[in-house]
Amino acid sequence: MRKKLLFWPCIGLLMLTVLAGVIMERAFQSWFIEHTDEELLSVSSAVKVMLNKTYHDNQIIRLDRITDDTNQLKPDIRITLLQKDGTVVGDSELTPSQITNTTNHSNREEIQQALSDGQGYATRFSETLQENLIYFAEYYHDDNFDGIIRVSTSTKHMTEALWGLRTIMAFIIIGMSVLIALIIIASQKQLNHYIESSQHDLESKVAERTKEIELLHRLANMLAACNTMTEAQQVVEDIVPRLIGNLNGSIALIRSSRNQLEVKLDWGGKWPGESTYAPHECWALRKGKYHLSNDEHTSLPCKHMAKVGNDQTLCVPLIAHGNTIGILHLYLADHELSHEKLQVAFTIGEHLGLALANLNLQDKLREQAIRDPLTGLYNRRYLEESLEHEIMRARRRNQCLSVLMLDVDHFKRFNDTFGHDAGDYVLKSLGNTLSESVRGEDIICRFGGEELAIILPETGGENAGIVAAKLCETVRQKHLELNGQSLGQVTVSIGIACYPMQGDKGESLLKAADLALYEAKESGRDQFCFSQIQTEPMMSNTKHLVEKIMEGTVGTITPKDSQDEITRN
Repeated sequence: MRKKLLFWPCIGLLMLTVLAGVIMERAFQSWFIEHTDEELLSVSSAVKVMLNKTYHDNQIIRLDRITDDTNQLKPDIRITLLQKDGTVVGDSELTPSQITNTTNHSNREEIQQALSDGQGYATRFSETLQENLIYFAEYYHDDNFDGIIRVSTSTKHMTEALWGLRTIMAFIIIGMSVLIALIIIASQKQLNHYIESSQHDLESKVAERTKEIELLHRLANMLAACNTMTEAQQVVEDIVPRLIGNLNGSIALIRSSRNQLEVKLDWGGKWPGESTYAPHECWALRKGKYHLSNDEHTSLPCKHMAKVGNDQTLCVPLIAHGNTIGILHLYLADHELSHEKLQVAFTIGEHLGLALANLNLQDKLREQAIRDPLTGLYNRRYLEESLEHEIMRARRRNQCLSVLMLDVDHFKRFNDTFGHDAGDYVLKSLGNTLSESVRGEDIICRFGGEELAIILPETGGENAGIVAAKLCETVRQKHLELNGQSLGQVTVSIGIACYPMQGDKGESLLKAADLALYEAKESGRDQFCFSQIQTEPMMSNTKHLVEKIMEGTVGTITPKDSQDEITRN
C-alpha cells in the first residue's frame, strides 16, 4: 500500500501531461477548423464572382470552366452548386453525366442551415471520396444563379498534424514517467523506514481522535436538541462514558439564589458525593478553574467529596455566557486520567454548560414569551397565534369556533377605592376562576388591561352562549377579600363572535367580539351579547338565559369533569 502511494505524484503528473496534450489537441483542432472555415468562405466568395462568367448547359453548370479561370482554388477543395430544392447542378469533381445521376442533397445539414440562416457548416464522411470532409454552404442569388454554393475540403491535413502532435506528447510522457520512476525508486528506500515506524501510532491516534470528535459532535447535537433535563440525562448517560470511560460522574447546577448547588444529572452508578452543597465547599468554584484532588502535586479534596476519602476526584466549572452555572464532577477512584482524556473532559464541560444554560433560558423565555406576568394567563401574542391556528384547524375539519371577549365591569372602581393592588388581585382571581370553569383545550388569554379573551374550539354560537352564561353566573357568585377587607361583587360583560359567521380570520373575529362586548356594556353589563354581524343578533340577560338553561330549552352545561364526552357543536 505504501509503495502504491508513492506513485500517486507520478500518476498525477502524467495525468496533467495527458490533460495538457488533450487541451493542445483541442486547441489545434479549433484553430484548424477556424482557419479552414475562413478559407472555404473565401473560396465561396470567389465562386460568386466567377459565377457571372459561367454558362448553363441543360441546367448543368460547368465548374471546370470556373476552376480553369482562377488559380485561387487549392487542389483538395471541392465546389458544388445546388438548386434550392437540393438538386446538384455543378461539381468540380464530377462529370456532367455523374452530376445528372447524383442524389438530391436537400437533407444535408449544411444545405438546410444555408437555406434557413444563409450559411451552414458540417463535418462528415463522404461516401463519394471515401474520406472526412469539412463542408461550408452559402445561399447565393443573382441574375444567373439562385441556389446554394457548397465548398468542402479534406481533414487529412489536420489528422496528420494531430498524429504528429500525439507522437510528440507520447515521447514527453514516456520520458517524464521514466524520470519520475527513477526519482521515486531512489527516495523510496529512505521513506520506508520512517513510514513503517510511525504508521501504526498515527493510525491508532487518528482513529481515536476521530471517534472522540464524532462522539463530541453527537453530544453537542443531542444536547442542543434536548427540551427537558430528563432528555439531557439520557444523552449524558449514553455518550459521556463512551468518551472518558466508565467513570462515575455528575452535574451540579447553581440555584438561582446562588447560595447552593444541587446535583441534577449523574451517571456510572450512585453518586458518592453530596447531592447539595454550598459554592465555597468546592475548590474549583473558588479558584475559577478545574481542581484535581489527590494528584502528584496536592492532596486537597473538596468538602462535598469528603465521603470518598483519598480517592482522586475532578471538578470542572461549567461556564456559559460568561457565568458559572455549575460543576462537572468525575469520581476517578483508582483510574488514571491521561492528558488527552482531561482535555476531553473540559470539552464535555463546555458542551454541557452551554446546553444546560440554554435549557434554563429556553424555559424562562418560553414562559415569558407566552404568559402574562400578573395573571399567569396566556398573553395577547399567544392569543393571536393560537387563534389563527385554531381557525385553520376549524376550516380544515369544517367545524365551528367561538371567541369570548370579557371585561370586568366597573374595574376602575376597584383601583380608585381599594388601590391598584386590589385591581391586580381581582384580575388574578378572575384568571383562576376562568381556568377552573372551562375545558382543558380552551385557551384563556389576557388581551390587555382588564380585558380577557377565551378561544373555544369546536364550539358553535348556541353553546358559546351557554359557556358565557355560566361564566357570568360563576363570577357573580364570587366574593373577594383582600387583607380582610371585602372588595364587593365582581361581574363581567362578555362579547361573543363565531367562526365563520363573524369572520374567517383572527383579527376580524376579535374585532367582532370586542364590538359585541361594547354592546353588552352599553346594554347594562353583567351579561353577554352576540356579535351584531349575525342575521338575527342574539342578546340576553344572564339570569334569563340561565333560567332557560335550567329548564332545558337552550341546552345543557356540561360539568368540567365530563366535558370530554360531549362536543359543543
